[in-house]
Amino acid sequence: MIDTKKEQERTKLHSTIWKIANDLRGSVDGWDFKQYVLGMLLYRFISENLTNYINIEERKAGAADFSYATLSDDAAEFGREDTVTEKGFYILPSELFENIRKNAKNDENLNETLSGIFRNIENSAKGAASEDDIKGLFDDIDVNSNKLGSTVERRNKQLVKMLDAVGDLRLGSYKDNTIDAFGDAYEYLMGMYASNAGKSGGEYYTPQEVSELLARISVVGKTEVNKVYDPAVGSGSLLLQFAKILGKENVRQGFYGQEININTYNLCRINMILHDINYEKFSIAHGDTLIDPSPEHWDEEPFEAIVSNPPYSINWAGDSDPLLMNDPRFSPAGILAPKSKADYAFIMHSLKWLSTTGTAAIVVFPGILTRGGAEQKIRKYLIDNNFVDAIIQLPRDLFFGTTTDTCILVIKKSKKDNSTLFIDASNEFVRGSSKNKLNKVNLTTILEAYKNRQDILHYAKLIPNNEIQANNYTMSVSTYVEQEDTREAVDIVKLNSEIGKLVARQSELRKEIETLTLGESRDEVSFKGEEVKALGEILDYEQPGKYIVNSTQYSSSYSTPVLTAGQTFILGYTSETDGIFKASQDAPVIIFDDFTTSFHWVDFDFKVKSSAIKMLRPKEGETIDFKYVYYAMKSIEYKPTDHSRHWISLYSKYKIPTPSPSVQKAIVSRLDSLTALSDELEVSLKQELEIRKKQYEFNRKRLLSSEDAGV
Repeated sequence: MIDTKKEQERTKLHSTIWKIANDLRGSVDGWDFKQYVLGMLLYRFISENLTNYINIEERKAGAADFSYATLSDDAAEFGREDTVTEKGFYILPSELFENIRKNAKNDENLNETLSGIFRNIENSAKGAASEDDIKGLFDDIDVNSNKLGSTVERRNKQLVKMLDAVGDLRLGSYKDNTIDAFGDAYEYLMGMYASNAGKSGGEYYTPQEVSELLARISVVGKTEVNKVYDPAVGSGSLLLQFAKILGKENVRQGFYGQEININTYNLCRINMILHDINYEKFSIAHGDTLIDPSPEHWDEEPFEAIVSNPPYSINWAGDSDPLLMNDPRFSPAGILAPKSKADYAFIMHSLKWLSTTGTAAIVVFPGILTRGGAEQKIRKYLIDNNFVDAIIQLPRDLFFGTTTDTCILVIKKSKKDNSTLFIDASNEFVRGSSKNKLNKVNLTTILEAYKNRQDILHYAKLIPNNEIQANNYTMSVSTYVEQEDTREAVDIVKLNSEIGKLVARQSELRKEIETLTLGESRDEVSFKGEEVKALGEILDYEQPGKYIVNSTQYSSSYSTPVLTAGQTFILGYTSETDGIFKASQDAPVIIFDDFTTSFHWVDFDFKVKSSAIKMLRPKEGETIDFKYVYYAMKSIEYKPTDHSRHWISLYSKYKIPTPSPSVQKAIVSRLDSLTALSDELEVSLKQELEIRKKQYEFNRKRLLSSEDAGV
């Protein structure tokens, strides 16, 4: 069940972060600017985290009114050593986020103040067990960068804005789900910037729903694991899914990962801290996992759950480094992954570090499932030793920076059968604003198919490994899961009949249109010598500044059409009741707004949702057919696109003939008929074109293949 209040709070938090990003980014590129926002978010979090921890401990000891933030720096020194041992770092009261923010506007050296504080926080861990986890956390937050401004004064103004903006974020008190709020703020920032930064951003971030799927696959049937690992950890979003799914206390020995990019390595450690993973519960290493795996990780017992989204088909040392052939991670396969395609190097590394009872779920590029050479030989090793548990085809366009297909390779060392499960989840998605997404239903469907390990028509197939061997160790999902045939059966006789009917009706429509536009019938609506008036002479201009609706209650969701800014249209007008204008068909009025660029005639079953609405209604004593005026306005060739008041600047001066009401109605009737006939002809021609395409396909298949063209 969805927690409505929580979702509302999350939405509000996200909109606030979006506003901060837009207000503060200035000349700083979005992806770079993210570093500053995350740095300030980290600074605030660890300040509040530390303050809360010390306050609780002191109050337990009997100091009921103890407040660390108001303590003098000298008095605070007494607790430094014990606190660093427990929390991994220390911040003096004067250097806490809240205290620096109070005086930020008056600090002419704010940039140097912050630089010193960040340095002091990192130095507080020197010589402690947490040193490697805290060192360099603030390296990417260059408070003296020209990106923030060309002068110290300008840079400090930006820094004040950042402190205030991050300080104003409503993250709740620490005891009231602060951890979730800080973590959610981080994840939203990462997702927001990754989606806008393209490939450079997507390299560092895996969408949350994909991360969740990987984590859930790797812990099926388990409520706790010894520890979790990601060999290409990025920003750590995959690892942190285990804290959400199992609870961080149920990842007994902690969270492990390695990252080659120094900036992303720092982001990952920030992410761990913002999710309140204490320093002794995570071990994130910096370096090349394939060439120089962390010695600390190498010496640890095997990992029970491994998840990863390694870079696709990158270069690596491969056989140019003869030592790698004897590396116990790669030697069992008898061959190394190609130098230009390191995908199987990551897979073999993960397999080596996986425990006997563990599961690894790895995002892979589909090409590695079919390519020959060394990759085929490594697939042979994996299949012959029954390490491949499942291959899951994911939808396209899930990841930031790429639209490519991806799969999940699931590997295990202990399986109950000698088969591999193939799942085609390529259609398990909903379309978001710019990317495909996996929603809860999609995730559940994929997970259930994986757990049940049974055949599902056109979706899942359990294939004995000897069949994969017979297929030259091809492991693509499409090889084993039969696609549903969605081609439309064609009845060519019926199809030709439909074309005949359409062509006959089009001929009738053309004759009717010709009759209305030529011949004596035109004289019936002709007029000469009638008075010509400007629209401003026959219509009153009103600006109610309120919503206009044709029902007694305004609602934000309708089954009937909703007309918004940018349109001109017609509806009835009665009077203002309870501050709301209501519509009827009795006394017509033209409704438009200052952004009008198009004209539409709409009948009365609709709603209006625009506070920029303007209204035109007949002046007293004037008799005017409003659809006649609508057709006249639609004939204006110049339609301005700026935000000027169109009625005042243009429409009020536009002159039209004003014949008698009966002639106006006759003209409207003629134009209505022409409009209806033209619209029907347009629709019919489109229908004919679509059917002609089917007719062509039928004949192409019949003439060029042995297939049954009707299938």
